[in-house]
This record gives sequence, C-alpha cells and structure tokens, in this order.
Amino acid sequence: MRNRLNNEQYQFGSDLCSFFKLICYLGMMAVLVMAMFVMLAMFRISSFTTKTYESYKEIPYNRVGLLLGTSPTIAPGQDNLYFSYRIMAAVELFNAGKIKYILVSGDNRHDSYNEPRMMYKALIKQGIPAENIVMDFAGINTLNSVVRAKEVFLLKDVTVISQSWHNERAIFIADKFGINAVGFNASEPDGFGTFKVKLREIGARIKCVFDIYLFDTKAHFLGEPIPIGSTPMPKQPSAKPKHNTSKPKQPSMSKYGIREQLEYEALKQIAKQPTDSARYIYSIEMANQTEQLRSEREQEALLREEQNEALIEASQNAANSLNQDLNSLNETDEGTTQAQPENITPKVEDSGVNAAPRTTPRRTSRPANRISHGDPWD
Repeated sequence: MRNRLNNEQYQFGSDLCSFFKLICYLGMMAVLVMAMFVMLAMFRISSFTTKTYESYKEIPYNRVGLLLGTSPTIAPGQDNLYFSYRIMAAVELFNAGKIKYILVSGDNRHDSYNEPRMMYKALIKQGIPAENIVMDFAGINTLNSVVRAKEVFLLKDVTVISQSWHNERAIFIADKFGINAVGFNASEPDGFGTFKVKLREIGARIKCVFDIYLFDTKAHFLGEPIPIGSTPMPKQPSAKPKHNTSKPKQPSMSKYGIREQLEYEALKQIAKQPTDSARYIYSIEMANQTEQLRSEREQEALLREEQNEALIEASQNAANSLNQDLNSLNETDEGTTQAQPENITPKVEDSGVNAAPRTTPRRTSRPANRISHGDPWD
C-alpha cells in the first residue's frame, strides 16, 4: 500500500515537471519568434536608408519639407545640437530650392513647452519667410507627425528632415500610410550623448513595430484639412446616389419641431382674443374707408366726363371757325376776279421775249378787325 502511494506521488511529480517544461518551452519559442519578428522589422526599418540623402544636390524636389521637432536645449543654458543641425538642414534645402514650404511638427502638450514655435523662431532668424513656414502643434511623436502630414495637411509627397536614424523610422511609417517620402539627413553631434540617443532609438523602433503591425495605432489628434499653398481641398463624400432609385423621402418633423408646435398651439389657446367692441370699431373703420374710396372714384369719373365734354365743344368751335374763314376767303377771291378787265395785257419790257399774260388773281390781305375765337387758324 505504501509503495503504491509512493508510485502515485512520483508519477504526479513527473507529470507536473513535464507540464512546466512544456510551458517553458512554449514561452521560449514565443520569445524567440517575437525576437525574430522584431529583428526582421528593425531590419525593414533600416532598409529605408536607401531613401535618405546626405547632399542637397542629389535629393529630388518636393514642395513641402517635414521638419521633425525636438527640444532646443538639453539642459539649462546648454543647446541641443540635434535641434540646431535640423534647422541648418531645413535652411539648406530651402535655399537650394529643393523645398518651397517647411512644415514644422512637434510636441505642444503643455503651455510651457512648444517645439513648433521654437523651430519657427529659429527658421525666421535664419531668413526663412514666415509665409513659407507652417506649424503643426499636434506632432507629439513621429507617427503623429507623419500621419497628420497626410490626413490634415493633405501631403502625398514629402521630404523628411532629421537625423539619419530618425528619417529611416519616419519613412517606414510614411510607407505604411501610403506617403511617398524621402529623407534629408542632418548632421549628428559627437560624444557620449549620441550613444544614449541611439539606445533610445532601439526602443523607439520596437514600439514603432508594435504600433504598425500589432496595435494599428492611429494619430491622437486630427481635425479639419489645412492645405499648404495651392494644395486642393479634398472632395466631401456624398451619400446621394448618382441615379434616382426611388422618390425622395419627405423630411419628417423631429421631436423638437413637434414640441415647438405643441407649445405654439398652447400659447395660441391662452392668447388674448379681440372683444366685440374691437370688432365693431374695426368694421366701422373698414366701412368708412370703403365709402371714402367709392366717393373718390365717383368724383374722378364725373371730372373725367366734364373734361371730355369740354374737349368735344372746343373741337366743334374750332371746326366752325375754320369753315367761316374758308367761306369768307372764297367770296373775296371771287369778287376780285369779276372786277378785273378781260382784255388787259400786261406791259412787257423790250427784252425780245413774248411774256405770257398774268391771269392768276392777286390774293387780298385779311381784314385787321376780325374777331379771334382762340382758334389757331385765326
């Protein structure tokens, strides 16, 4: 009996040990696979060194250069050479005509720390025009700076300006999000500080790999599109179909509209209604206005009739006066013709030409004492 219990205990311990060995084996395999994955991804990031340039003469032209931010100082009174060298590289590209605008992107999560503003001031001191500098205050890290360059500032092609190891990581992110990017490598300082920065870059690349391939990290802050220069604004998506498939639906009243309608009806119920006396006064005023309007119309009709009668009478008087003048003129002409001798030959001068006798009677002048009736023929 005792031997049986010992055998069972030994078998249980052996199984438990085998289980832990399996767990350790699987864990080691997972760590190994993860390490291989990270190493391959880091090699992938390093492969983008072929898209970086050391000389401005070789780098292709892009309209916008993305200047990645960093602190201008590493300690009180001690300048950060990484910051200074990036500013010098951006100025060199701009003066060489390789970029037209500089997008300065950096961290501004606190009021006391503003990387874009400090880079803007440094570029102004180097002679870059203010209208050629655009600030991005939400570039809290490299991924946000690159993604916002496409989503907010509408860039499809960009030149990244930073140190070589930083440019490789930024171009790797740009390639993931469909941006055609190249890098211009700024100079790097010498000393022990660079060793710490490169150790930090290893951790940054591991985090970048997880952000891109595992977590699918997006930008923290996005907003309305901000075009740089003449960049066209994107077209707004429309839900309207290209072809009408059915009759358009009539908009229904929302709950707010129904509530307002009910409130209006309730107020209309308790509103003060006009009294009988007010209606009576209003009807009298309307009757007076109608009577006055009718009287004015009758007077206008009567005046128009009198004017027509006066016009007809004046026309008749003018016609009678004209007839009398014509009759008197004809009588005068007839009397003059009868009083003239028949065989009178007008005296003709000795000109050698036989002149014809004058037979047309001379018209007499009108009498001066005639009475005028106001007619234009008088």
